[in-house]
Amino acid sequence: MIPTFAAVDGSARVNIQNIKISNATDWNDSIQVLDEGGSTVATYIYVSKAQSGFEADGWAAEDFSGLANVTFEPGLSLLIDTADAAVITFSGQVSTADTVVETVAGFNFIGNNSPVAIDIQDIVITGGTDWNDSIQILDEGGSTVATYIYVSKAQSGFAADGWAAEDFSGLADVDLEPGLGVLVDTADVATITIPGVDL
Repeated sequence: MIPTFAAVDGSARVNIQNIKISNATDWNDSIQVLDEGGSTVATYIYVSKAQSGFEADGWAAEDFSGLANVTFEPGLSLLIDTADAAVITFSGQVSTADTVVETVAGFNFIGNNSPVAIDIQDIVITGGTDWNDSIQILDEGGSTVATYIYVSKAQSGFAADGWAAEDFSGLADVDLEPGLGVLVDTADVATITIPGVDL
């Protein structure tokens, strides 16, 4: 299985049935919703009409009574586990407005919910605290491969508030790819603003 953190893409809530996976295989691909501790709180399994007897291909409800009818907020990051390499597609309106996500103290799964790469410095945190809040990039196994720490201009001496490079030499020059999900760890409740797209 290949786990992928993918950000819910769109300008409004996205129904789970509008999330498509190429090469999806019955009972082998799943969408998992995680809580702030990183534990799975809900799992939806991909099923085909032919195998399940449901009215269409799609994501089965947790009790397998039929296709799920749940929606996800833009900017939320989901764990999508696929049997094979695949392309994940979200159908719906592209978000041109900023997406605002309220965090909890602890782990938050968010991401780039636009179809273009965004500069990490364009992700704004309000209520963040110096050296205590981070954006972590995870690999397919869930291990952290890069961490960027929030610093203020006043505390760091850098040119502006933002996300420090891993070597703390200055602000990071990093783009977050379209659909990439990330782990944001905040010391307290905060607001994260993810920029919209200029079309």
